[in-house]
Amino acid sequence: MTRFPKQIIVPIIIAAIFLTIVFIGWSNYRLFENRFATQLTVTESELLSQSNALFSRELGHIRSTTLFLRNSVYALSTTHNHMPNSVWRKPDITQVFSQFARTSPYISQVRWIDPQGKELIRINSHGGQITVVPTDQLQDKSDRYYFQQGAKAKGNYVYISPVDLNMENDQIVHPLEPTLRGAVSLDREMKGVLVVNYNLTQIFGQLRSLSDNRVYLDVVNPEGEWLISKDPKQEWANALNRDQDKNVLKALYPDVWNSILPNGDLSSLLYKGQVWSSKQVMVEGDSTALSEGSASSLYFIARSQMHVISEHRTYLLWVIISLSSVAFLVLSFLVWWQMGNAYKRRDLLVALEQEKSHLKIANEEFNKINRQLVELQNELVERSKLSALGLMVAGLAHEMNTPLGGVRMAISSLAASINREVDQLSNKSKSSMMTSIEIANKNLTRTVNLVASFKRITSDATGQDIETFLFNDVLKDVLIVYKSLLKRHTGIEIIHECESNINMKGFPGILFQVIQNFIDNALQHGFKDVKRGTITLIAKSQEGNLVLTVEDNGKGISDEVSDRLFDPFVTTGRGDKHTGLGLHLVHQWVYQLMNGHIEVTSKKGEGTSFVVSIPLIHNRE
Repeated sequence: MTRFPKQIIVPIIIAAIFLTIVFIGWSNYRLFENRFATQLTVTESELLSQSNALFSRELGHIRSTTLFLRNSVYALSTTHNHMPNSVWRKPDITQVFSQFARTSPYISQVRWIDPQGKELIRINSHGGQITVVPTDQLQDKSDRYYFQQGAKAKGNYVYISPVDLNMENDQIVHPLEPTLRGAVSLDREMKGVLVVNYNLTQIFGQLRSLSDNRVYLDVVNPEGEWLISKDPKQEWANALNRDQDKNVLKALYPDVWNSILPNGDLSSLLYKGQVWSSKQVMVEGDSTALSEGSASSLYFIARSQMHVISEHRTYLLWVIISLSSVAFLVLSFLVWWQMGNAYKRRDLLVALEQEKSHLKIANEEFNKINRQLVELQNELVERSKLSALGLMVAGLAHEMNTPLGGVRMAISSLAASINREVDQLSNKSKSSMMTSIEIANKNLTRTVNLVASFKRITSDATGQDIETFLFNDVLKDVLIVYKSLLKRHTGIEIIHECESNINMKGFPGILFQVIQNFIDNALQHGFKDVKRGTITLIAKSQEGNLVLTVEDNGKGISDEVSDRLFDPFVTTGRGDKHTGLGLHLVHQWVYQLMNGHIEVTSKKGEGTSFVVSIPLIHNRE
């Protein structure tokens, strides 16, 4: 300060503050932008899962129903094999076709085509009304791809066509009818091909309804042609001979299309102000396709509305610029004020050096302040410890939320996949898989609760939610969790003695984690290198309190740890990556949150006993 004048130092510091705030603002802008994109990706994944589930639920039976139709025709021919075909064939088959068409609201046509491609019988179904097409209106379908592919089919192979528009007399039907066809050949005394048309208009309408004001759903075929689009002019560009350079996905968004093509699934792509996600959906069919293109598939593409990200960016920029401007002004003022005070203090010190009489007064003031600082030292040290721990734990809990959400979504997707394949699984396999998923969900719930408890530690106890519950339910949940975990500790068992109907009002999740921490410490430390042992849980109500005893007959607690047992970061398992926060958290929960206390008794080589006493009814102060 003595070498450089205020007019030089203050602008330099303000410039440094400006650059720092710009850097921090830009970093936060990128952070929140990426976080918003991640939220959109999660929303899009849910949209894709819903649309895939809807499509699979409604159309996942095409192969089986087509084979059912053929078997019904075979059964009819067997029943009437003593009669001439001219007597029974057409009326009876027409009746079978009519009954079959009524089984699904999506069936629009059922046809029997002879080996030369001429329709022998056709019935139309619309809104539950069955119409038999007269003989003079039957058409020649020999040039249609679905007839040619169906005629090649052998055995139980069912040809599933791509989704296209329904045509009558070589003209596209209006209003447009998105159509999917199942074709199977007749190879007994009756020859030809059975073709079932599925009208997808209703399903496409349901898929459109899944879109909202944040994300919407596109359906695209393998040629990059829109079947469902936000802009109706882009739909069926190839089939309707529209301008393909402007109305197909692979022409308008080649980078997106090339990202989708390798495996059909795209988790997240930010392109031209939109977040894109996709999933390839295979319409049910045989994997051994007879010719190229006979395996039918669609691409379900979810993308954010154009305005969503731009509006969020505008809002984010406005907020960050406003906060940054306020911070810059405040800090600049503080620097100017502090620097002014600093230069004033310099002048004052010079004056004080000239007047030694003032030194005694300043020294007495210093000693007074020093005594005050000494008196407050212990309290400040403790508060700084807790503050540092709180910041670390809150940050850790915050960062764990996103991967835990991803795990939950993966478990949900796995359960959905198992449900879709349930008919192909044995009861034993299904039971084993669903049990494993249930265990995974319970453990994930424990983890989420633990993360939430980390956050709760750093906040005031008045922010907790109080619930009415039975202690027996909490204990039951603990035993369910450890039922599978004890398989890795074959010689260790958990014994519980609990009074029935212990009613409580407080924090069941925190109480669950207190018991869990005691059991985990017993397993990880008390029974380390010990093959057999017992953990005993005893719970009873006594004078308005819950008295919970958790004891084990393990190795006990060493003297060097017992005096610091509840301090943060105290552990004997640092080499096994233990943090030493468990019992510190238990101490915080019991004393500060639940207004209780803990008594610890331990003898080296004989075991450890924790006795927790907390009020049955928690009343906020």
